[in-house]
Amino acid sequence: MSLDIYPQIMFMNKNLVIITSMKGVVDTSYEEFCLNTWKYWTDEKGIDLIILSDPLTDTSYMKPTWQRWHAWEILKENNLDYEKIALVDVDTMIRWDSPNFFDLIKDEIGVCVDNDNINWVKQSIDGYKPFFRDIELDWTEYFNCGFIVMGKLHKKFCKQIIDFWDKNQTDLIALQNSISKGTDQTPVNYIAKNYKVKYLNKKWNLTHLNRKEILHNFTFIDCGYVWHFNGFDKHLRNQAMEQTWYKIKENYLDT
Repeated sequence: MSLDIYPQIMFMNKNLVIITSMKGVVDTSYEEFCLNTWKYWTDEKGIDLIILSDPLTDTSYMKPTWQRWHAWEILKENNLDYEKIALVDVDTMIRWDSPNFFDLIKDEIGVCVDNDNINWVKQSIDGYKPFFRDIELDWTEYFNCGFIVMGKLHKKFCKQIIDFWDKNQTDLIALQNSISKGTDQTPVNYIAKNYKVKYLNKKWNLTHLNRKEILHNFTFIDCGYVWHFNGFDKHLRNQAMEQTWYKIKENYLDT
């Protein structure tokens, strides 16, 4: 798999941010606003950045959200070695002065709780429950997969997710199409119950900005480190991220 790597000449820093933005899947015209912020921040912190842009397989069958869990395997195939990685969604932007979140985890999986829409979360937990009859998952512990930090010892965690997909892919696709309550996120929450998870401050994945009534007045800029433009009409995402970029771009000095 070919990788879009920033900077182009890599110094093999110990930490890596991976953003999934696979071409030709959905409209990701807002990608530039995401990358404008993440390129600046990773460069400032001495962190490498990779864009997963080429699908491993047909995305109409295996969604990019599932494919991203091949991250450690992709790195190995490209002779890249890192201590910690962060899987980040392309509908995010990071504030210019955010501290280094890699310093916040040791042997845990770093996540942020996601219970902005309790009804959606509960329905998704119940919908995927037949795959995990022996595991109890409470909505108060549910986390968002758009920002996850992990270390080398979590290669097994990622492999377990891919193995789960491989074993249940037909049933998973049928369920995704029937209940329409996410793809990988809820199964990942269930699988993570067997691992040590650290819930980071919500500032690191500030979701559902419109639902919180902090989107249109740009209050979210001061309230969070990573802004996640989800939970509203996707057709408005490009406009929201573009407007945000032109409001804050002066803070990204290298742009």
